Amino acid sequence: MKPLLALTLAVLAPPALGAGGAAAPVHVALKPAASVSPDAGDFFSLGSVADLTGGDPALRARLAKVTVGRAPLPGDVRHLTRGDLALKLRQAGFHPGKDAVVEGADHADLTASSPAPPESGAGGASPSVSAKTNPLLVHRGDPVTIRIDDGDLAITAKGTARDNGAAGDAIRVHRENCVTDLTVTVLDAQTVQLEP
Repeated sequence: MKPLLALTLAVLAPPALGAGGAAAPVHVALKPAASVSPDAGDFFSLGSVADLTGGDPALRARLAKVTVGRAPLPGDVRHLTRGDLALKLRQAGFHPGKDAVVEGADHADLTASSPAPPESGAGGASPSVSAKTNPLLVHRGDPVTIRIDDGDLAITAKGTARDNGAAGDAIRVHRENCVTDLTVTVLDAQTVQLEP
């Protein structure tokens, strides 16, 4: 009965209060460097690049889940500033200064953490038949040429593969200064096709 009473009191307790009776903000301390996992659609959250302390525990948990951006590709370094974090908090509906105080390092250098190796079957099973007959030509992080054909006109642009792919596979490609990735078809190890 005592654990249930403690849980009920914790849930019903008012949030921590700051000066003037307002709820105390969560302190968001940006780490100077962090290794972020390129999972969950390649996005990383605030909790992976900053230490969150103080304030209401429920608010802290919600802030930790705020999506900050895309994880850098393996071998790349992404720079993140306190101003970037404040902007992401506003975009997520939080008020910097009232809900969260952004502090810590002026900027963080983010690198991609290594993904876990794929599990193999007992005894190290051999690759599947499809992998043997249709090998991967493009790997995540590879530079590629994006080709768009429209009648007699052919346009090319540079990009970076976000996925692995064999000939004919649909993969995502990132273009510098573009908000969303493009979905393209793998033609060969250096070229992908974007339908007009």
